[in-house]
This record gives sequence, C-alpha cells and structure tokens, in this order.
Amino acid sequence: MCGLFFDETEMTEEEVDEIIDKAAEKINKYGMDTVAILALESVKPLAYMGGEMSRMMISPFLAAFGPDTDKLGEKLIYVFEDRRNLEKLIERLEEIERNKDRKKAEKKEEEPTEEDSEENDRQEKPKKRKDWRDWLPF
Repeated sequence: MCGLFFDETEMTEEEVDEIIDKAAEKINKYGMDTVAILALESVKPLAYMGGEMSRMMISPFLAAFGPDTDKLGEKLIYVFEDRRNLEKLIERLEEIERNKDRKKAEKKEEEPTEEDSEENDRQEKPKKRKDWRDWLPF
C-alpha cells in the first residue's frame, strides 16, 4: 500500500459504517441523492479498479495536505473500493429518500384548515434551502 500512515486492519465495521453514514448525510445535505445513486450504480462494477487507480494517482498528493488528510484519504479509498460498501451507501441514500417521502406524506395529511392558513400567511415563510437545482437554467 502507498499510504504511510494507514493499515487496512485498523478499520472496524463501526468505522466503515460511520464513514458511509457521513457520506450519505453530506450527499443528502446538498440534495444530490438521486444523482449519487445513479452514479454509484453505474460505477459499482469498477469500484476496485477505481480504488487502485486512486491509490496510484491521488494518494501521493494527499500527504502534502498533512498526515490527517492522507490517512482520511486512504480510509475513504479503502472503504469505497469495496462493492459491498457502495451498496450500503446506496441503501442508506434510498432509506433517507424514503424517510423524506414519508415525512412529506405525513405533512400532506395534516393540511391546514382555512383559519390555519390565514395565520400561516401572516407568519414569515422559512427560506428555501439552496442546492444544485438552483443553478439549472430550466
């Protein structure tokens, strides 16, 4: 292995799951769930080759940003070069999407009455979250 600070045997299942959860949360934060699922499904067969190419092309430059970045980069490469972990990430993203849909359905069931809607009109509406769709021209 190219990394100076990382040994694959150091990774436990809990650490792998934590990295997958953090990645899913970050993808969800930017509203890229659907796009990420499509991309991950597309590159899943090439995951191992991508990991090896990352070790060859990216790992040497990570050390320039410090040992912590080098170690994190090696961990990310190790985690996401395994197809099973990519499948876990996809499942986690789909679970987040299902939860969003369930919350929207619950919100729709609790439609406000006319009196409630008048009160809501008086209150300030929350600002819309910006994401990648705001940059599209259509």
